[in-house]
Parts: sequence; C-alpha cells; structure tokens
Amino acid sequence: MIATSYIQGNLRSLDRAYQTARSQRFSFFFAKLAILELCGWIEVSMDDIILMHSSRKIVLPQNVTFVEREVVRRTYGFEYNRHFRGMLTRLLGVVECERIEKKISAQVMTKFVAQLDQLKIIRDQLAHTYIKGATVTIDAPSVTRNRFADLYAGLAEYDRFIRAL
Repeated sequence: MIATSYIQGNLRSLDRAYQTARSQRFSFFFAKLAILELCGWIEVSMDDIILMHSSRKIVLPQNVTFVEREVVRRTYGFEYNRHFRGMLTRLLGVVECERIEKKISAQVMTKFVAQLDQLKIIRDQLAHTYIKGATVTIDAPSVTRNRFADLYAGLAEYDRFIRAL
C-alpha cells in the first residue's frame, strides 16, 4: 500500500502557508517546497513498490541486497522510462513489466507518465536555481496538489498489479 497521508497533509499545509504568506517571496518558497515534497514522495513510493515486492518474493539474502543496493539506491529520479521502468525491468524482467503495463488503463498510464514528465521539467528548473526577485513563476501548491491524484492513480495501479504476481 502506498502511503499518502503524510504527503497529502504536507501539501495541504504548504497550500495554507502559501495562501497566508506575508510576502510574495514567502509564497514562492512554499510553492517550491510543495513541488519538491511531491517529487520526493514519488521517488520514495517508487522505491517502496520495488522493495516491498523484493521482500515478498526474493528469498536469497544476496539477491535482496542486490535489489536494495544496485537497483534502488543507484536510481536517482522519478522519470518513468529511465528510473521507474528501469527498476521494474531489473526486478521483474522485461516480459513481466510489459504484462503489467498492458493491464494498466491507457488513461491512467497517459496521465501518470505526463505528470511525471512535467514534474521532471519543473523540478529540474527549481533544483538548479534559486529564488531571486519577483520574476520567478512557480505553480501554486494547489496546482501541485492537483497533480497528486494522477500520480497516485498510476503508482497504485502498479502496486496492485505487482502485488498480484
């Protein structure tokens, strides 16, 4: 099961702080933090899906260690093909990954991958700059909160189908 209560609470708190911020500068900080929080949650959730399946299905300790060290710890990011699908294919194999992808509805998959792609662009821009002045445009935390549903739906589908293996 993918944990959602903390991230939803954090995003709600950041949204309230954004709405009541004393200055535009503080609003930018809350908006930036909301995006970074969501991205962190995505990465942790992807890792958890892989690690939980590993702990349920893998018996040999050296293989569990391999998944932890070589698959999960060496994956930095949340892009679908490069990071998440890469971990899935290393754990499950290409054939099983393809079977799971076919089971996920096209609508859920399209929204999931699109949100990941969009967030990757936004996150990279924010992570490689700092807020200087009022010319910065950052999605409000409410926009970030709205992304959550599509992301959760995609992760939940993967989690559900992987648990069924």
